[in-house]
Amino acid sequence: MIKVNQLNKSFGNNHVLKDISFTVNKGDVMAIIGSSGSGKSTLLRCLIDLEKADSGDIIMEGKPLLKDGVYPSAPEIRTIIMKMGMVFQHFNLFPHLTVRQNLELAPKVVKKEEVVAMNTRAEAYLNKVGLLDRIDAMPSTLSGGEKQRVAIARALMMNPDILLFDEPTSALDPELTGEVLSVMQSLANEHMTMVVVTHEMGFAREVANKVVFMDSGTILEEGTPEDIFIHPKEKRTQAFLSSILRDQKKKAPKKYRLKKYC
Repeated sequence: MIKVNQLNKSFGNNHVLKDISFTVNKGDVMAIIGSSGSGKSTLLRCLIDLEKADSGDIIMEGKPLLKDGVYPSAPEIRTIIMKMGMVFQHFNLFPHLTVRQNLELAPKVVKKEEVVAMNTRAEAYLNKVGLLDRIDAMPSTLSGGEKQRVAIARALMMNPDILLFDEPTSALDPELTGEVLSVMQSLANEHMTMVVVTHEMGFAREVANKVVFMDSGTILEEGTPEDIFIHPKEKRTQAFLSSILRDQKKKAPKKYRLKKYC
């Protein structure tokens, strides 16, 4: 589904991504972990063409989004990235539109989809994330967890083959995190291909089948959750996991902890 080879990205003199290479197969859930500033979000934004890489290859379902540092034409790029959906850290819902209108905007504008078909799918996806009863609500009336679940439903409206998540729970209170992670686990159970930048180590350990640890713009270590969480090879990985797991244990109130995620 995704093949990245020797990807590099700089902002001025700041070399943010350094020779990044990995593959994602159909049905994989790949968790990208690492400290803030390690390049995780920039990598995700390069995958969906929100940032332009400087060199390397990005191959999406056999089609080059970037090949030897060269991008194809704008129409070709649009065709490729329409196969992906992205869920952002801060929801990015349109505040002046209802939940239904947020879901139906992209299919209406981009795909010229019929109203009846859009309505049916919007209701189905909101039911999937447990928010069908909020279909005509305004975003300002939703909790953070509800907004993020709406954002997931909105991404699904474009029928993506791949979903990208950029720290989808980092802006949420601990008690709201579980409801979003549960939706993501449901998608994983349905074999949705996902690439997830996350600080939720429980999710990465229990739901992902691949884990990538990034440090200072490089992939320092990658493997199965057991490889990374039980048998990490690099001292930097060990130190990161020790620190973040200790912090998460302190911050999560017991009444809100989900067994699978903490």
